[in-house]
Amino acid sequence: MIRRLLTEPNDDSVIHFDLRYSEGTSRAPVIIILHGFRGFKDWGFFPDLAASLARSDYVTLSMNFSKNGIGPDGKSLTALDDFAQNTISHELADVRTVVQAILDEKIGKQVIDPERIGIIGHSRGGAVALLSALEFEEEIGAVVTWAVMGNLYRYSEEQIKQWQEQGYLEVESKSLKQPLKVNWSYWQDLEANRERYDLPERMKEFYTPTLFIHGASDNVISPEESKLLYENCASPSKRLEIIEETGHTFGVRHPFEVGSEAYYIARDLTESWFDHHLKY
Repeated sequence: MIRRLLTEPNDDSVIHFDLRYSEGTSRAPVIIILHGFRGFKDWGFFPDLAASLARSDYVTLSMNFSKNGIGPDGKSLTALDDFAQNTISHELADVRTVVQAILDEKIGKQVIDPERIGIIGHSRGGAVALLSALEFEEEIGAVVTWAVMGNLYRYSEEQIKQWQEQGYLEVESKSLKQPLKVNWSYWQDLEANRERYDLPERMKEFYTPTLFIHGASDNVISPEESKLLYENCASPSKRLEIIEETGHTFGVRHPFEVGSEAYYIARDLTESWFDHHLKY
């Protein structure tokens, strides 16, 4: 069942999410699942990951960021204006809305234990997961990142200059015949929050148990970004897993047909991490 949440009062966007749990579940830990830059909650491995964790006595909440660009059919990137307007601040606000709804028992009442919240994010969603855990330091009990974007400030001076001059940056889209646009407001948001979004530095004040998983052959985001975050992370409970011979999506394509060995390793590591830190 697809569910909906309105975003913060000053916005009219909607967060679509799926809640999965086994029949008879009561007061179970919940895991929030965040997609990346061009992702969505039904891409590739996300539904399988959510279903697998739900079978292991978790409640899973897979969400679409409200401005991720997915249109009314739930699977096509057609809301291009929304995609262009998205920012890290928008995504953090979406997670804040979801976490607060869990804490207020507006989502999963009697099914979710609001005192046991975990979060996992892939790619840029991993960065948002970490920033959200910093914001909800007492409420979020465990984090897992897959192929995390460890540095949000990854644009050249030439890109930034062109971005400002034309008001948008174009990025390649394999699913569309035209490039996607990211408005200048995305960079303005980064600039306005340099200290807040400086992940390598903020990891030095990060104490939530965190597992970093990355593919050794990731040519989209280097595994060095996970390594740096792991090394800087102040949590006494942290782990870095580099999976050999796999890339950014752990050998999985969309639509999901069969998982890869690397994906199943990542999935099992993730479940074990949450078992250790959320089940008691």
